[in-house]
Amino acid sequence: MNNKEQYIQFCQKEENLHLFLQPWWLDAVTQPDGKQWDVLLARNKHKDIAAALPFVTGKKFGLKYIVMPQLTQYTGVWIKDVAGENIAKRTTREKYLQNSLIEQLKKMNISYFELNFPLTYTNWLPFYLAGYNQQTCYTYRMEDISDTDKVFSLFFYTKKYQVHRAQKLLHIDFSMSADEFYELQCKQISSKGEKNFISKKLVCNVINTARQRKQGLIVRATDVKGNTHAAIFIVYDKNSAYEILTAISPEYRDTGASTFVVWEAIKKLSKVTKSWDFAGSMIEEVEHSNRQFGTVQTPYFKISKYIKPIEFLKLLIK
Repeated sequence: MNNKEQYIQFCQKEENLHLFLQPWWLDAVTQPDGKQWDVLLARNKHKDIAAALPFVTGKKFGLKYIVMPQLTQYTGVWIKDVAGENIAKRTTREKYLQNSLIEQLKKMNISYFELNFPLTYTNWLPFYLAGYNQQTCYTYRMEDISDTDKVFSLFFYTKKYQVHRAQKLLHIDFSMSADEFYELQCKQISSKGEKNFISKKLVCNVINTARQRKQGLIVRATDVKGNTHAAIFIVYDKNSAYEILTAISPEYRDTGASTFVVWEAIKKLSKVTKSWDFAGSMIEEVEHSNRQFGTVQTPYFKISKYIKPIEFLKLLIK
């Protein structure tokens, strides 16, 4: 079996693998646009898989690159936990496993590498020593959504007001189709004079795949006339829910609907998952809104490496 086949088999038994590292998710975000994913594996002294680096690869101007798949918050290196291991032994083991992955990357002759690593990943020293760069990014999270009264109590006044206002005007449902969601998202983006660079085929495939697995949810807010004010798409597993896509009708952006659908989604998922992740953002306006939900600012690493501009120009001239 090749690495990908071994990894798929491994994931069927490994319970602690991050949602975005799951083969079904990687298939869902790559296949619609004809992209491919693969994986590098590192093994322990018993020859068991102990670390993995799933990735999406491509080629441009004859140069290979590894980047984040669309609609995906984290990929990067996953390292299996070992029960009872002290910090010194864990750090040593992490170095050994990551060096194995880095050596495999070297053999691939990658010209551009940029991935967001999982929140659980904290030791990027092996990548630093190998010449990689690191940028600290932030997401905003609620670590425990089981007590929804407590969650709501932490909302800023503005968010509470928006929820109370929307509750009097709007109705919540969970039946919006993937096609309808995409159309609303395009309407929102075009109102800003921009273009939706995520394909309809990709969005619909991700939504429908997640729903079929009972790991995806669309929450929509409509008025008495049936007008959709806002909708969000969330993907989730037993550990966390992730707000992947938001669609807000330009005509109704001031009705509080965008806050209302988040609140209703949290209530809906509070019994099936532990935490909530807004999946970013480093955009100031979005960060401000996410913070007002009483969230915790949580860092994660963006790790990158690329050939220098002069070297890139030389390759183009050849």
